[in-house]
Amino acid sequence: MNATFSYFIVISIVAILGWQAYAHLNRGSRAPRSLINSIKIDDFEVSDYDPSNTSSSTTIIAPRIEYAAENQPFPQAYFDKPVKDSRKDISLEIDALKETNIERYSIRERTSEKVVECNKLLELINGLSEQHKIEFDNEIIEAPLEGLTLSELDVRQTALLDLYDHLYQLSFEEEVQKVRRRELELRAGNDEQHQSSISTEISDLSIELELLRSEELLYRDICSAQTIEFLEDLDFSDFSDEAQMRLKAHYEFYHSRLSEKIKVELEFENYQNYKDKILSSIKQEEIQDIVFEGVNSRQLIHLEEIRVKRIEILDIQEQEMKEEARAAEIRLEIESALSSSILDQIRIEGVNPTQEAELKELFSLARECLVTNELHAFISNCEYVVELDALIIDGVNEEQEAELIELRTNRRAALVEAARQRKFYEQYTKLLDLLPRVDEIDDLLEIEIDNVSESQKEELEALRLSRLDYLEEMERQRIEQEQAEQFSKLRKKIESSKSTLVLDKIVVDGVNEEQEAELNEIIEELREILAEDEIISKHVEKAEKRRKKVPEPDEFLFEPESEFRTRSKTYEAGDGLLRFSIIWNNMNDLDLVVRTSKGDIIHRGKRRSPCGGKFDLEMNLQPQTKAALENIVWPKNKVPPKGNYKVFLWHRNRHQRIRKSDPTDYILRVRVGADYYQYKGKTSYGDKLFQIASIDVPNKKTMFERIEAEGEVYRNQRAEIMGAQSEKEFPEIDPINSSVHSIMLSRLIEKQESQLEEKRRRKFLAEQKAEYNRIMEDIELAEDIESLTAVRYDDISNEYLKYVEKALVKRRKKIESGIKKEEQTQLNLQFEQQRAAINAATSTTELSSVVFDESFSEKQINSLKKMRLARRKVILSTMDSTELEKEKQSRLHQALNESYKRGGLQPLDSDDHSSSEFESRLKNYGAKFGDINVSLLWNNKNDLNLLVVTPSREVIHPRNTTSSDGGILDIEMNKKGETSEPIENIFWKKGSAKKGTYYVYVHLFKEHVLFKRTNLSECRIQIMNKGGRSEYSAPMSLSNKLQFITQIKVD
Repeated sequence: MNATFSYFIVISIVAILGWQAYAHLNRGSRAPRSLINSIKIDDFEVSDYDPSNTSSSTTIIAPRIEYAAENQPFPQAYFDKPVKDSRKDISLEIDALKETNIERYSIRERTSEKVVECNKLLELINGLSEQHKIEFDNEIIEAPLEGLTLSELDVRQTALLDLYDHLYQLSFEEEVQKVRRRELELRAGNDEQHQSSISTEISDLSIELELLRSEELLYRDICSAQTIEFLEDLDFSDFSDEAQMRLKAHYEFYHSRLSEKIKVELEFENYQNYKDKILSSIKQEEIQDIVFEGVNSRQLIHLEEIRVKRIEILDIQEQEMKEEARAAEIRLEIESALSSSILDQIRIEGVNPTQEAELKELFSLARECLVTNELHAFISNCEYVVELDALIIDGVNEEQEAELIELRTNRRAALVEAARQRKFYEQYTKLLDLLPRVDEIDDLLEIEIDNVSESQKEELEALRLSRLDYLEEMERQRIEQEQAEQFSKLRKKIESSKSTLVLDKIVVDGVNEEQEAELNEIIEELREILAEDEIISKHVEKAEKRRKKVPEPDEFLFEPESEFRTRSKTYEAGDGLLRFSIIWNNMNDLDLVVRTSKGDIIHRGKRRSPCGGKFDLEMNLQPQTKAALENIVWPKNKVPPKGNYKVFLWHRNRHQRIRKSDPTDYILRVRVGADYYQYKGKTSYGDKLFQIASIDVPNKKTMFERIEAEGEVYRNQRAEIMGAQSEKEFPEIDPINSSVHSIMLSRLIEKQESQLEEKRRRKFLAEQKAEYNRIMEDIELAEDIESLTAVRYDDISNEYLKYVEKALVKRRKKIESGIKKEEQTQLNLQFEQQRAAINAATSTTELSSVVFDESFSEKQINSLKKMRLARRKVILSTMDSTELEKEKQSRLHQALNESYKRGGLQPLDSDDHSSSEFESRLKNYGAKFGDINVSLLWNNKNDLNLLVVTPSREVIHPRNTTSSDGGILDIEMNKKGETSEPIENIFWKKGSAKKGTYYVYVHLFKEHVLFKRTNLSECRIQIMNKGGRSEYSAPMSLSNKLQFITQIKVD
């Protein structure tokens, strides 16, 4: 609300109060009351509502559940009290007080006028009393009028008017009495001569009395006149001069009052209009052009004052707006100044003193902050100690000066330390760059590490040690590399030696001891080989001469072929168009030797032939494996030359430490293109080299034609076998197939035959199953013995026969015991009804109400239990977290109430207490103490839980370890059976325990599987309540899992 509107409201209220006061002045009777009723404190509605209750509601940890019994742990929940809003009443009371203050201010203007009116009444009263000699109490006349309030003057004026009316009545009655006395005197006279004169006088007196009465009525009309017109219409001509004089005096008095009243009302109306016009104008020119007419001098003065004040207000408002704008501008400049130099350029002018003082204070604070920030930035960014020492700190307060001095001290110390660290860092960087580039160990050790910090020195020493280790490792690796290269070079040279003479010229040096020993061992072995290589041709020739009959291949078997393929894959043996492989099953050293069609001999001493043959796998030169394999092959990109190839075998060594007796069984496998051969034999240590096979190899064209033809035949016959639907459809194996493919086709035929046999077996079983089901259905449908006897089962197999016979016996017994059929039907119906009840349950409460009939079989009861458990899971899964938690809390509260109904425990005697054990365990596990401590101990690994219900109906337990009233579960043990000496503790801090009743429970939560031998857990409960101590003993078992202990009363 702006100032103009507020001033207008105040002036309006003053005017209304003045008009009402004037109206009271001109009333015949005045009541001693004010325009505004007195205000009493009793008129306010005082609410005892606690304002703190208006804060946000506290979350209830444990939901409150309504119970019937008042003494149970969970009675009916409390209701919140409504909050009464008395702000409107207070606002009205404040407005009334403001109006009262305004009224008091305005009434003072009417006080002087009221005094003048009262003085006029006093003059009239004194005149009547002197004229008619009327005595009255002079206290009301002599009482002073000065110092009275307007309401007191109203009361005094009313009393004076009443007194004036009373005196006037007395004077009138006195005149009337005089006339009546004179009339009576005349009537009482006996003189007849005076009768005529008496009659005349009586007539005159009657006329006078009548005139007096008319005068009285006219006086009443004058007093009660409300308008001037009514007064002017009154006629005084019928009265005597004396009466007319009296009546005119009254007339003039009331005429003047009415005239004054009308004049005042008119003046007040004009005054009000002028005042409204002044107050509603917002331009000074309009206000100055107003001419005041039809108002009294006082109102004129007041209007002039209002005009002056209004103009002043407008000037002040304009000036205030300018000052406020200037102040806001200066304030913005001060607040937005970025430095003290910019701030010093600001001049505070064009504002009032209050704003100037406020701005100067803001300027001072802003300058202190800017100077502080500038000095803080200068100190923080200063890089030289000399500049910091030369810095003068002024223009800030003591706190900021102390902060800046501390900052300068810290910055100086940091700069000094930074300079020192730079020197250290230069030396550190130099050494850090130098150490990794030193390649000589001696040079590395001669470097001195100084002029660095301790941490840098440690780091550099660590770097030097790591560099030293690196150089030593590099030297070692270099030596090892040189030794490895020398070892490889010597080994190649040794292995490439063609004779013992060349081998003896090789000198072993430049290697380590292990490599030297290995090379010497290779030399010795190779010397033996080379020594024998010269005579191996002689052994081959002798073997050919000794062989009178060319060896024939044996029957090609699948098992050796499978073993051969496994070992070839394991040892990664090569394969090709021509391949000679030998396998044996001990660690003896057998050597495979092949003489090619060109006369070249391939053996372990000569691993390659000019025609492409390669000895790629040799075993058991040293005892290596029992699953031995040696392989000579012409790789796939090599075509063996046409001709006859002879294969020889030599038992070179029987390793004594293996203790394997000879003879050694061997199998030679030969591949020539698409054909495969197997040769079997035995050999012993000491046998001479002998020929084991002779193979003819065709030319390249013939070999590839054979491969293509044989492969085509194999693929066709394999497809026929796979597509055969019976044994008769299997083809005869074509002799053109190789021995390997012939075996593979034979095994494929066997596999297909087994699959066909399995299909026939499954078909037979399906037919038997269908027949069995038909028979069992006939048995079940049989209603009497005759129908049961008519069932035929001649075509059933023995496997199903015993089941059919059992079903017949069982059905016969059912038919014979038909009396129980109805009972069984009824029982089944009850079973289905309970199943339906379980399925129809929509809450866990309904589910728990389903009670199983004892006449049900164990199987049916177990089935119903499983159904109820499954339905419970479904119901719980459809509930949200709030409903689920409410359901859990409801079941918990019901369980606690049921346990409470069973009764608590008696406290133990003090002689049976275990206080020392409680103190020891509580101390060991760091328990806390307070106003109330409830502790639980037991002596096995079962999981027991301590529960306490607080006066606010919250349950403290392992899933809710704290309550809103300060209860805390600080120790909870044996979730997993950790200890045999557990303890649990719940406490309330000092001063936090609320008054009320606390309920203590113990719950056997779990009997751990590993410790089920203990089916009884005796526990002790200690309760400490503000110095008092009590102890209880509770035996817990699977039949008594929840035990109510006792109540704790806190006053």
